[in-house]
Amino acid sequence: MGIIPNQIVWLSPCARSNVCGFLVVGASLCACATKPALTPAQAIALAPTPLALVAFDGATGATIEWREVLDRVAAADAVFVGENHDDATAHAVEHALVDAFFASHKPAAVSLEFLERDDQAATDAYLAGSSTMDEFITATKSKDWAGADTWIPWYQPMIDSAKRSHAKVVAANAPRKYVTQARVEGYGVCIALPSEERALFEVDETISRDGDWERLRELMVEMHRERAKEGEAGPSDPDADHIDSIHRSQRMWDKTMGMSAAKTFAQKTAVIHIAGGFHLEQRLGTVAQFSHVCPDAKILVISLQPSASTEIEEKEIKGADIVIHTKGPLRPAQK
Repeated sequence: MGIIPNQIVWLSPCARSNVCGFLVVGASLCACATKPALTPAQAIALAPTPLALVAFDGATGATIEWREVLDRVAAADAVFVGENHDDATAHAVEHALVDAFFASHKPAAVSLEFLERDDQAATDAYLAGSSTMDEFITATKSKDWAGADTWIPWYQPMIDSAKRSHAKVVAANAPRKYVTQARVEGYGVCIALPSEERALFEVDETISRDGDWERLRELMVEMHRERAKEGEAGPSDPDADHIDSIHRSQRMWDKTMGMSAAKTFAQKTAVIHIAGGFHLEQRLGTVAQFSHVCPDAKILVISLQPSASTEIEEKEIKGADIVIHTKGPLRPAQK
């Protein structure tokens, strides 16, 4: 989900696993969007090879080799990879995972949070060779998706891998205007839209204050208190009605992405879905929406954590089958 200037406060991708909730309406963007020391292209060019990173089994906490990561990717029907949007090394890992997924699954698809359902026609045109990369990026307004000039070095390689492999790219997300409408006006207005618009997003009419709501509440309260310490918020924590509104938008994202991946899987196509980490934490969000309609799919959840530790922390796992530390220290080169 992209940044909407002057409408939302965007959570720091480096600190919050890229939850896509709207926290404060009418405020300025958070300061995390400062210009990095390296350009996105330079950062990913300097990223270590995935073989050199430390990976862990989510069930046992034991370190595992990159070969085991790839073996488990090959054995899964659906792989969900959670990133921090500003982590160049995470993107390098994703490129390797997508390439490996396409090599081991036929037919296959990569499903992306970063493209919205109304981008599908432009995406298909690029894959078919009837438009150029520049035309595709212009049509999807993707050039600066995770910051200035991030699309080509960080996300385009996965599109091009699909093109080389004759795989599908799923523009999985809900267009932001409907997500905003759900948050501000409620689901009733969205449900009443014409059928051609309704096809661009999913609505969970059974939404409740469930575990997904509770984890969102905890995060919103924590972020509010951090902002309050810096003098940017009042003393009161977000109330339940405000959390409800954010939950509606978050659920629309998650249900739309989950169903986009599920519809692809229903076509007997293996799918790897790439999204911000919060969408996959505790196997809620997008994973829950997918598994609800595809209960027999063999699911693998991979979390890419910006840690430099040789040991895993319990708080990092959050339901992931594999956790990969993207900041080193690096293990010796593997064959």
